[in-house]
Amino acid sequence: MNTLNSFALSLLNTFKRFPLVIFSAYLLSIILLIFTSVGHGPMEQYPNYNVANKIAFLMTLAMPLFYVLRLLSTRRIFIILGIVFLVAYYTFFLPLKIEGAPSDFFRQHFLFILALMIFSFVAPFVFKPISNEDFWEWTQQILFALITSAIFGFIIFLGLEGASYALEKLFNISSRGHQLKEQFSLLIFGVFGINYFLSQVPRNPHFIHARPYTKIENIFTKYILTPLVVGYFAILFVYTAKIIWLSEWPTGVMAWLILLFSALAILTLLFWTPLWNEQNKKYKKWIWIAILLQTFVLAISIYLRIEQYGVTENRYFITLFGLWLALTSLYFLLYKKASYKWIFLTLPLLIVLSQVGPFSSKNVSKKSQIAQLKELIGSSESLAKENDETLKYQISSKIDYLYQKHGIESLMPVIPEIVTTYQQRDEDAKNCESSPLLLSFPDYATDQLGFKHIDKWTWEDRKNRTNVERPIFIHLYSDGDLNVSNYAWLQSFSFRQMEENELYCPPNERHEAKHGTKSPYNIITKNNTITIEKEGKVLVTMKMEKFFLSVKTLWKEKMSNKSQEQFLQGLDQFSQEELTFKESNDAVDVKILFRAFEFSAKKKALQFYAGRILIHKK
Repeated sequence: MNTLNSFALSLLNTFKRFPLVIFSAYLLSIILLIFTSVGHGPMEQYPNYNVANKIAFLMTLAMPLFYVLRLLSTRRIFIILGIVFLVAYYTFFLPLKIEGAPSDFFRQHFLFILALMIFSFVAPFVFKPISNEDFWEWTQQILFALITSAIFGFIIFLGLEGASYALEKLFNISSRGHQLKEQFSLLIFGVFGINYFLSQVPRNPHFIHARPYTKIENIFTKYILTPLVVGYFAILFVYTAKIIWLSEWPTGVMAWLILLFSALAILTLLFWTPLWNEQNKKYKKWIWIAILLQTFVLAISIYLRIEQYGVTENRYFITLFGLWLALTSLYFLLYKKASYKWIFLTLPLLIVLSQVGPFSSKNVSKKSQIAQLKELIGSSESLAKENDETLKYQISSKIDYLYQKHGIESLMPVIPEIVTTYQQRDEDAKNCESSPLLLSFPDYATDQLGFKHIDKWTWEDRKNRTNVERPIFIHLYSDGDLNVSNYAWLQSFSFRQMEENELYCPPNERHEAKHGTKSPYNIITKNNTITIEKEGKVLVTMKMEKFFLSVKTLWKEKMSNKSQEQFLQGLDQFSQEELTFKESNDAVDVKILFRAFEFSAKKKALQFYAGRILIHKK
């Protein structure tokens, strides 16, 4: 009884200390539990789904935000500012729909969360001084709380999973499989994980004092972490000597290796904090010197990439954090009383600044790529007659980058006529005034410039003369006679991964049939599922995975009999019969006439498909 009372009191005290953090975690868990309990099928049919999805997404930012604000100060003004920020974030930053949002949005959201988590280590000490030894003791306790929360949560999950399995096998009680696992995970995270972690956060960070390391901590620091850093530095040092000796330029991967080494070296220095003494403290400087030396190699490596190919967001981050490493190294080398606080203060500040304002990674990379694309296009009088394949590939690559990362509008300053024409044709297709555009914008743009688009896989094939892993493109070049007997509607559709679904209805294909000019059917395309609705009611949901797999298998059989040149040209002719799928139930008869497929190079995942659907409602 005393144990139960103690546990309840601990929960109550934790809730009093971090009420908004726990509320955010509970709200997120409740919404996700509702989503998982609904089952499979298109979620968009449920009222307020989009609002609930956005609120759940917002709570992933609210949890670290309120946690940081509580550590920063107990004054209510900080909580009010946090709520105002979240309202503004929901109103002005979140997209209309979370699903289908560009990948850049998710990366930016993750970086904001990462910045808050890094800042949380220093939040209690922003306005108060603390020694490096005491600061590291606080940091260790927070890290230990995170690790133990994860371990205990995993043990509880295994226990619940075992109980579920026993009920199913011994008493024949269905556990609903994957759905129940998701719900177990959510309950453990939202109820146990967050509460346990917050209960382990020291109540008085300013009264924490350094303690001697245990035997295990000594062994880990001296005999595991330190040799790893020394070995890693030796490899980089030898490679740097090779570059100097052979006058070779460092490769792009060198930058990532240097950043990884620097992070490991700083972590090692932090773990050595209680172990520094008069005999070994000189090695502290050598760690920072090693990091500083590698930043020079990093600077050369990234400069060469930017000079040749311009700034991308990856190169922007490498440059930014390389500069941060250099300045941090100099700070700890030149200032005897350098504080660990500044590592955890400046790094999250840098992350946030990289995402907002005119000098953000997005704006800088866009300006750089636009400038380089203008120069490349202007370097040839006629790209149609230009024999330089490298130039054509570079133009194709930059159009791809700008279109995928920054949208079609980013290309307006470079090729305004092409962008305007494409947008008009795209708009006409959506308004049912022309046939759908089967060419993606990069293909269309290069075609208008006078040459065929060259993707990176084709370029690697041409350079290396080998079949590298590349996407699968399947196109129906000839429709033949279209048999529409016994069907009332013919409707076009397409799907592209990570983009909003598009629905086209060109009148020249006479999808209006017997009932007028506007189709009453809504076609929802999502990965391997195609759903047809009418007036909000699902008529049929077709699982296409087996059919798509059969198409890929047939493509491999066709391509096995083609030459290397035919393979590169994508001469993969199919008949309409081979690309037709039929489905029938009590509500409708459906025939799907596919016209194009695209499978990505990585794991051959489905990226795009398009075609027409014949529908007859019974």
